[in-house]
Amino acid sequence: MKLKGAYLYVVIAMCGLSAATVGLITNLAGLFFTPMAEEFGILQGASSLMLTIANICVALGGLATRRLTKMMPLRVLLIAGTAILAGSSVLTAFAPSIYVAYVLSALRGLAGGIIGFVLVTYILNKWFVEQLGLVTSLAMGSSGLAGAALTPVVQMVVSSMGWRAGQMAVGVLAALLCLPAILLVPSCDPKDAGLTAFGAKDAPAKTVTSAGNAPVSVDKLLFGAVVLYSALMAATTAMPQHFPGLAENVGLGTSLGAAMISASMVFNTAGKVAMGWLCDRIGAKKSVFVYAALVLAAIAGLLVVRTPMAYLVAGGVYGLGYSFATVALSMMCRELFGQRGAGIVYPVGNLGCSFSNAIFSSVVGFGYDLTGGYAISLIGFAAFIVCAVALVMWGYGKRQAA
Repeated sequence: MKLKGAYLYVVIAMCGLSAATVGLITNLAGLFFTPMAEEFGILQGASSLMLTIANICVALGGLATRRLTKMMPLRVLLIAGTAILAGSSVLTAFAPSIYVAYVLSALRGLAGGIIGFVLVTYILNKWFVEQLGLVTSLAMGSSGLAGAALTPVVQMVVSSMGWRAGQMAVGVLAALLCLPAILLVPSCDPKDAGLTAFGAKDAPAKTVTSAGNAPVSVDKLLFGAVVLYSALMAATTAMPQHFPGLAENVGLGTSLGAAMISASMVFNTAGKVAMGWLCDRIGAKKSVFVYAALVLAAIAGLLVVRTPMAYLVAGGVYGLGYSFATVALSMMCRELFGQRGAGIVYPVGNLGCSFSNAIFSSVVGFGYDLTGGYAISLIGFAAFIVCAVALVMWGYGKRQAA
């Protein structure tokens, strides 16, 4: 079935929200670390702390999303979230010190968490039964696409007009990307607009519902397994930002490392779309197995084969790992807990993702300081993937037995 009408508008709007809250606000943050550090006379670590603060607040904001959707109309929530998201970026342009920037980063993170991935997956789960994996992957893949497309634009502004003008540009772009959601999505639930979920009439057996408004019971052990899975898989995505150091460490040069980052972002975006397609056809469990085998092969290549082409390919394939804690996590929550249960589990899983990635970004650096290389981090991440796959096997086995 082809998407059209309100369903197509919802997908476009969710792509815009993902692009604004993750692709633009998060992925472009690194462009401001150096110029802000130079102007304020601080270390880059102190400047990059803005992103750490924002990511923690993104996780906390995501926990509040479901409650806020019940407290106010969707359009009011989107307008308020967009105003804070874009406004905090614009106000950062006038920050007199890094401490003011920290506060504004916290506000930006909270707003991004509230109208970001958690809200996007919640709305898509309500609006779609058929092709849910595909539309989820398109929305989440938009974050990587936006980051890749808008990085040179914002970088040009920063280079020619300074970081303050760049922050204003980010704020304006964020507002524009959120605008389709404000204008085109009438409500979280299609029933409020007199519609049914896409594909529901053709595939009623796939519709997951709970009786009335009764409280949703979530298996605590299964809940914990999914959250641990998300933390393990999100940790592995801390590696690509260290690719320049990895390539230099094995004598291949930082320029190749930069190319590896670009390759991983291409695989990140394409991999999310492919993951959604696979989930629709073979389910999240088997899709995770396929991607795990590919990423483990990439890690083996980085450890063993040290030629420029092999490193470039392995770095690209490693980018498939971004799908584990985004598209696969969303689909697993739906399959294991149902639509209403997923609304409880996914925000907590997303919280685990944010904290894990923030922590292991530093752990990889400390691992290099202690060992003089990145092999220990790569081996550790391979172990994380194996453990996460084991959790998936256990979780689906437990669900089937129940």
